[in-house]
Amino acid sequence: MDRPMALAALNLADRGPGRYAILARAEDAPAADLPVLAVIGAQPGPTLVATAGVHGDEYEGPQALWRVAAELSWEEMHGTLVAFPLCNPWAAAAGERATPASIDGLNLARAFPGNPGGSPTQRLAAALFQCVVRLQPALLVDLHSGGVRYRFQPMVGYRHGLGDEARSRSAARAFGLAALWELRDHPGTLSAEIARRGIPAVGVEMTGAGGALEADVDADSAGVVNLLRWLGVLRDRPALEVSGSFRRLIEVVSTADGFTVPLREVGQAVAKGDALARVLTVLGETAQVATAPHAGTVWVMRHLRTIRSGEMVCAVATR
Repeated sequence: MDRPMALAALNLADRGPGRYAILARAEDAPAADLPVLAVIGAQPGPTLVATAGVHGDEYEGPQALWRVAAELSWEEMHGTLVAFPLCNPWAAAAGERATPASIDGLNLARAFPGNPGGSPTQRLAAALFQCVVRLQPALLVDLHSGGVRYRFQPMVGYRHGLGDEARSRSAARAFGLAALWELRDHPGTLSAEIARRGIPAVGVEMTGAGGALEADVDADSAGVVNLLRWLGVLRDRPALEVSGSFRRLIEVVSTADGFTVPLREVGQAVAKGDALARVLTVLGETAQVATAPHAGTVWVMRHLRTIRSGEMVCAVATR
């Protein structure tokens, strides 16, 4: 593996076809070294940038990117894959969603496009964002999951109303998941800010719940390969085009601190007003019964039992 270089100095244009594992210094105070995996095809073509580990308690995406980067045959590629499997090394080392409080406690997924003169997480966001833009990708895919707090329905989506919406929507259909998600604009997230720059972007969520199900790692791996086919980087078979409607998520938040008791399973159909979860006080009394805001399907359920007021209890998908 190469010795750490400055992320700002990362330049793949002077590298020939092949497989590269690079450690790049994104921030010095404290040090943040990002692993960068690049697979450069024998023939020129578009670049896919894949990111994971923006949250340190999400384990499916990193494993998938390590696997794909190791297994791709660069001799058969017409373009490039650049993977950032651990975008927040501070959070990953601590096993926490956000940067540890001892550094600044910020959520990297709300810090893009970053601030070179800000706090450590804001500087990390700026360095990573600028690097992605310099790579001039034809597409960005950002891999997430429910982390330790939530259980998600595996889903893939695009940011409605941002950038090249048609290309992003088409890429989401090519990823290969049945659950298609229309995300709202969420300033500070990587996929939203990249899409705002006119670069097609898709976001993915896998189960989470504190683990890394092999089925989810497989689905992430297959999805990245499917996007390489969609871009024409791989030409071994036609790209997928999953049919069906995109759905929006409506969140239900907790109105009290307490303990969550799920009453429904992820993937279960519900009617408007159905009880989805109960929030209990420390005395075991019911502080809230979270109900479905509309008919649809439960796509998110709180997994970590403790919850604070204002945090999401669950979310229901609707057309």
